Amino acid sequence: MRKGRGGRRPDPAVDEAIRRATAELLPERGFDLTFDEVARHAGVGRTSVFRRYATKQELILAAAEQITIDRIEVPDTGTLLGDLTLAVRAVHGVFAEPATQALARHALVAALREQAGAVIIRTLLDRRLELVTALLERAVERGELSGTGRARLVADLLSGMLMARLAAGQPLPEEQECDALAAAMATAAAA
Repeated sequence: MRKGRGGRRPDPAVDEAIRRATAELLPERGFDLTFDEVARHAGVGRTSVFRRYATKQELILAAAEQITIDRIEVPDTGTLLGDLTLAVRAVHGVFAEPATQALARHALVAALREQAGAVIIRTLLDRRLELVTALLERAVERGELSGTGRARLVADLLSGMLMARLAAGQPLPEEQECDALAAAMATAAAA
């Protein structure tokens, strides 16, 4: 979101209404949504949207983060496997929602068509990498790992499985598969 240029402070209720409207429109409209649609759906003026977001990419990214990664807490169970298991289950829970699945599919299509879509996916993947890195750093502090050099690989195992299944229209993994994925991620982190 853009920083204010002086004058009146932005109203947090308007900020939230804009993000919520974008999140509600994304599953149906995808990345083709417009600032006018968002403003109408949020019950605010078009200028209110433009003051906060310079580009549609910024607007969609803010809503996408709110729908996905911002809802995932960094677990702290005391073990790497426990942390990864809870993280995988949390990510699975978010991706099990129809709105998140629609967002992911739209993001994949947009990434193939335009740079803005690819930037949004990269940003969300970077946020996911931050989550995994935090878990691995904690494991290093506990003496479970010697380093975090495999953080990207570990994060890619999670994202790759979910995105591949969503792209292919296959069901997301069951809980046992999520737990097996967490174990594979822990093994990869230690390799």
